[in-house]
Amino acid sequence: MNPADTGQAHTATMAREALFELMRPIDDAVREWPRKTGRAARNRVLDAVRARGLSYQSRDEDTWAEVSAAAGPARLHIAALGHLLGGHHRLHHTAGINQMHRLADLVFGPGATGPALREVEQTLSSWQTSPHLLEWQVGNAVLDALLSAGSPCLEDLPDTLVRQLVAEYNNVAGLNSRRRGLIKLSRVLASKGTIPAPLHSNEGKAGPRSDMLSTVPLQWAEWALRWRKFSTHEPGTIRSMFSVILIAGRWAAEKHADVIAPDQWSRDMAAEYVADTMHATVGQWAGHNRNRSRFGQPICPGGRAARIDSIRGFFCDLIEWEWIKPRFDPRRVMSMPLSLRAQMGPNPRIIDDASWAKLMAAGLTLNAEDLKPCGSGRAREAGWKATYYPVEMVRAMVGVWLFGGCRVDEIRRLELDCVTWDQATDDTTGEPFTICLLHIPQNKTSRPFNKPVDPIVGQLIDAWKLIRPPQPDLIDRKTGQKRPHLFCHRGQLVGKDYLNHNIIPVLFHKSGVPQADSHGALTSHRARAAIATQLLNARESLTVNDLQQWLGHKHPASTRYYAEILRRTLTAAYKKADYFARNVRTIQVLIDRESILTGAAADGEQPWKYYDLGEGYCSYDFFAKCPHRLACARCPFYVPKQSARGQLLAVKDGIDQMLEQLNLTDDEREALEGDREAVGTLAERLADTPTPAGPTPRELGTTTSFIPLSQVFNSTLEYQENRFTQPNEQVGQAPKKQQKNPENNRKIAQISASEHTFDGEP
Repeated sequence: MNPADTGQAHTATMAREALFELMRPIDDAVREWPRKTGRAARNRVLDAVRARGLSYQSRDEDTWAEVSAAAGPARLHIAALGHLLGGHHRLHHTAGINQMHRLADLVFGPGATGPALREVEQTLSSWQTSPHLLEWQVGNAVLDALLSAGSPCLEDLPDTLVRQLVAEYNNVAGLNSRRRGLIKLSRVLASKGTIPAPLHSNEGKAGPRSDMLSTVPLQWAEWALRWRKFSTHEPGTIRSMFSVILIAGRWAAEKHADVIAPDQWSRDMAAEYVADTMHATVGQWAGHNRNRSRFGQPICPGGRAARIDSIRGFFCDLIEWEWIKPRFDPRRVMSMPLSLRAQMGPNPRIIDDASWAKLMAAGLTLNAEDLKPCGSGRAREAGWKATYYPVEMVRAMVGVWLFGGCRVDEIRRLELDCVTWDQATDDTTGEPFTICLLHIPQNKTSRPFNKPVDPIVGQLIDAWKLIRPPQPDLIDRKTGQKRPHLFCHRGQLVGKDYLNHNIIPVLFHKSGVPQADSHGALTSHRARAAIATQLLNARESLTVNDLQQWLGHKHPASTRYYAEILRRTLTAAYKKADYFARNVRTIQVLIDRESILTGAAADGEQPWKYYDLGEGYCSYDFFAKCPHRLACARCPFYVPKQSARGQLLAVKDGIDQMLEQLNLTDDEREALEGDREAVGTLAERLADTPTPAGPTPRELGTTTSFIPLSQVFNSTLEYQENRFTQPNEQVGQAPKKQQKNPENNRKIAQISASEHTFDGEP
């Protein structure tokens, strides 16, 4: 045999073996495919190897995508081979392949992804996810994730991969549906424990915006971002403080371009910033501000206080964490000016009673027709009337909002078993009544606690729980623990803006109440102030301490920002206190007209005015100014009613009755109210004070006696109701003159003929 022929044969054999070695992985991959389809795909791959001079194992993802795009009808099979042979699990993204079911069957085998799909669909169906979304939105998202992971099992989907896919589909035209499907898939994975927490629709919006940071000096922005990373404040507090910290950086860049970093700030510079903040306008140093409605107007006191408080807290944290050396005391230099503090005080933004009553009526009669239906326009035209959330769930939310006095965050985070029923007995009537206790989760100022609410709240919640489908346990953002939430639907909490943006406008429209008043927009949080104010002004009102516990405030001062004493309540309390009348009393006075007409009173021979003291009369003309009005039994001006002279006044003709007001001292008022100790103290103090007749009470022996002013009344009206019977007998107006009758004349004659004399009567 010719050696040349032998060499050629050997070369051909080696080439054949190399070709078989090159084809063997492809043949193994397409063995389960239709023979014709598999052979066509294999030939496409081998032609690309020959044309490019590059083995398919060493091709990158772009090369496989290019080969797949040129394959025409075999594009799907080339992508499957790139996945199996080249390990490019994301090739369906680059090649723009949408036939996910066929691609998954080619990669994993027919029906290999079926169990994973059924598990996801069944779980979401139990959470009442819309059925029409399961097949095309959720199904494609699950297959996309499985292909990207290179496994047909859900347990092999890592959290990083799911987040990466959601980030890639963010704001990509035509792929928002795929992104929403991946978010639904993350809820299933989180409930299974495959990933730590589900993803949210605003995953891409976390952190500061780039346009916000671009207007801040780089050195200051680095300090601010570092503070944001380590701060332990509430997320909302961090966001608001962070924006104000950036404002201080822009101010420093404008006023002191050579002093940018926080460790370079001096005491004078900090004081200058506070002074400039006091005269700042809206939008000044704010960078990218999309809301320009009040641009250029003076900042409100609360806004100025927020700017000063935030920068003070920023510098305090930097000094406390030992990031900078203190060059001044922020608590003193950046303290709020007294002039600004005086402008800030409790100003509860309550809702007036009439509007609140209409909102309550609208909330208690809310039905499905009042809510906005969900679905496309074509679906609604076809008769689709379902709302996004069940109406029972919406009614329960409205009930908690109307009667619970809770924050929006507290309403969203209510536990499934948040209602406790109990029985109690009324102290007055002895009748039993039902108690409904609402368990409030941990909030920003207090630990979990129970508060009593109207039983209708518990009834609405129980009605929702009867039809509530099973939902996964979600992680509470405050405690970090998984627990069942009351207002959870489709595997997620109700939206934080759903109450303000969807439900409350419906209630305003139904009740006819405008959505704004003199205090501003009627938001959900203003209901908290309205309820607190009504509880504080009720007939049997809550005390401030009770209201503090009911609202869940840590300090009583916080309660003052939610509840205020209404003007009508203050007026009623002032009237009830009877400040003026408590020291003013009226006393009955008898006027002897006969003594006046005959001139006996003018000559001093006979008194003309007698003050009715109950057990006797005082004939002293200036009784209203006498300091001994409560102890005058032995005073020469005192006339007992049982004496002959006193009986004569009762039956004598020409006696008119009138009322006269007395201004009582504190001692006299206490004596009238039954304070015997006050009576003794008064008598002892006046023991050596001369009476109108001259002698002192000690000389008269009246230091221990007491004449109660039983005819002194609290008010003229009371006297009229209890004393006068004639309609024309009014204060300051004498009644009709007593008529002469034989019986009176007979009594006068008997008294005149008696042995007693007027002078020296006991």
